[in-house]
Amino acid sequence: ADGADAWERIRTERPHLVILDGMLPGLDGLEVLRRIREDPGLDGIPVVMLTARRREQDIVSALELGASDYLVKPFMPEELLARVERLLAGAASS
Repeated sequence: ADGADAWERIRTERPHLVILDGMLPGLDGLEVLRRIREDPGLDGIPVVMLTARRREQDIVSALELGASDYLVKPFMPEELLARVERLLAGAASS
């Protein structure tokens, strides 16, 4: 529903991968990403930013914060699936 809810669910459920919107109410996606990367128990989780933010500055900021991938809306579902599968395969082999 919002960034605070996303952060709480990530902390408690510890998913294998996070798909995160950049424009969440409250805590935005970049703040949630920052918190994930600062938490030693969560920092290895791949995070895909899926957002309408398409400016170069937004993309570079997310990647510098540790986003594993970045997709701009509108997106092709098949492309998202391929990227998720690649990230999960890489995480499994680590």
